[in-house]
Amino acid sequence: MSTYRVSYIKGAGWTRLGLAGAVATLFGAPMLWALGAFGMGDDALHRAVIFALAGLWFFVATFFVIGWAVQGFVVRQKVVEDDAEDGPPRRPVPSAPPPPPGGRPAGKPGH
Repeated sequence: MSTYRVSYIKGAGWTRLGLAGAVATLFGAPMLWALGAFGMGDDALHRAVIFALAGLWFFVATFFVIGWAVQGFVVRQKVVEDDAEDGPPRRPVPSAPPPPPGGRPAGKPGH
């Protein structure tokens, strides 16, 4: 018989993706302004600043919210168990005893 284990999806990747998009917008806006993508004149600088701020807000807010929302969903993964083992999993037996702490052999204190 098999059982199901529930694991939650991490949302930190979405937040990092949003920060990467925000940084790309932050560096892309001055380059587009320099190429004249926002037009010529005084209004072009205002359009570039508005584009940069709106892009920052869009990427950070959108991907943060996506990461937050994805945390509410779960993925079910099927765990396959061996039929031969009826008990709980056991730890392997160590081949040699661990060394004593501090590297000193065990003996009487003070000698």
